[in-house]
Amino acid sequence: MSAGLFEFAFGLKVTTVDDSGMVPAAIDFRKADQNDLGALISLMNELVAELGTAGSSGEIEDAIPQDVADALASDSVQFFVATANDQLVALSRADILTTDPIFRLRRDNRCGYVDQMYVHPDFRQRGLGQKLLELCEDFFREHGIAHCLLHASHRAVHFYARSGYQPNREMFKRLR
Repeated sequence: MSAGLFEFAFGLKVTTVDDSGMVPAAIDFRKADQNDLGALISLMNELVAELGTAGSSGEIEDAIPQDVADALASDSVQFFVATANDQLVALSRADILTTDPIFRLRRDNRCGYVDQMYVHPDFRQRGLGQKLLELCEDFFREHGIAHCLLHASHRAVHFYARSGYQPNREMFKRLR
């Protein structure tokens, strides 16, 4: 599978070639807006299910609609989406944090946080995740943010490492 060409204007288009040599529908990249609320919630639920955080209490799934609505209304959060045939097939979420403990002692204690990244399985390995990550990073740069962090699932660590992300001191333990 080979990646196609990127057009660098907003309303970005990527043409990809699949394994059969056929060129599927063009992929458009753009900022999400209120009209995307339902599709964003749907993709977020797919992400939660895939990560295995869905289940027992439904607490996370129940919180997704309000979280996405709040993010769309915020000046410090931006969703980016990839669409194929006018259907959302991937998303990324860029949050500007002002209270991260890692940066609290710096003059500018803000940092960028890539809060969610998800590409529908049918559209993986086509460069969509990479482009969405770049859009998040550009959003941070436009806001004068000098640092970016994220939490990666184990299978996504290599993807982020290829983009220059390095493991940090953070570790995680679920307390019950």
